[in-house]
Amino acid sequence: MFKKLTVLTGTAALLLAMFAIVNAQETQSPTAPGVQRSEKRGNRGHRKMGRGARHGRLGAIRQLNLSDAQKQQAQAIMRANFESNKAAREELQQLLQKRRAGTLSETEQARARDLRKQLHESRKNARTQMAGLLTDEQKTKLEEMRKNRRDRHERRDRFGKRQMNKSI
Repeated sequence: MFKKLTVLTGTAALLLAMFAIVNAQETQSPTAPGVQRSEKRGNRGHRKMGRGARHGRLGAIRQLNLSDAQKQQAQAIMRANFESNKAAREELQQLLQKRRAGTLSETEQARARDLRKQLHESRKNARTQMAGLLTDEQKTKLEEMRKNRRDRHERRDRFGKRQMNKSI
């Protein structure tokens, strides 16, 4: 009886120690300044993809070696585009929530299509404005980077299709 109690107490102490270590590691994990950690654990992959996409665009901008004036103009274009489309994005978000709930009507579906088209056109216009800031040398480099990205995507797609065909 005494041995069972000792083993049980030892096991409980070990579990508490492990819990304390894990808890201490979670609270001390480093995060970048100004970055808040989400309490949701199931959505990490999606968040990482968003960060990766942003870093990819920033990497392209860094590789183009924009001057300070170009950077300021580019930020002004992006900020203006963001602000001008804020209402449209919010309305589209509400319509998407209705769709998830299954309460989206035909007219609302048409409105969502119009909003998507409007946002797409706005992004195209912003890209055109941004391209107008670039020198000929920067435009050439950007086109080369785009071509390389397309090639990488095609290779990845071909590889994925080969893998899928082998498994069938």
